[in-house]
Amino acid sequence: MVATASKNPSAQVSGWVGAAIALGIAAVALVWIWGMALPVTPPGTVCAAIHPPTAGCAGDARLAPAAVWTVLLAGAVAAAFFLGRRGWWGVLVGAVIAGGVGVAGYFATWSMNVFLVV
Repeated sequence: MVATASKNPSAQVSGWVGAAIALGIAAVALVWIWGMALPVTPPGTVCAAIHPPTAGCAGDARLAPAAVWTVLLAGAVAAAFFLGRRGWWGVLVGAVIAGGVGVAGYFATWSMNVFLVV
């Protein structure tokens, strides 16, 4: 009889560990993404005329990329959970995917391009 991933306790544990690691990475990435996206400067503040503008000086131009990458990051966490059920290599691959999506989301929000296309 062939054992499936759902009946293997080690696979279940590694799946949850992978999801926990990916959630930690996603939480840090979301703080970075939304810290950049949300306007925090008081009204009437003079911002430097540079492109891309500094955090808080872009108005709502960074909200769309931040929202899109939040959804993509949630998908990366789900993928990390399912990859983690395959074993510890899956946990590592899932963490790398979540980290990559988080970094890409940060840079997409910073440059105000939804999919990093110039």
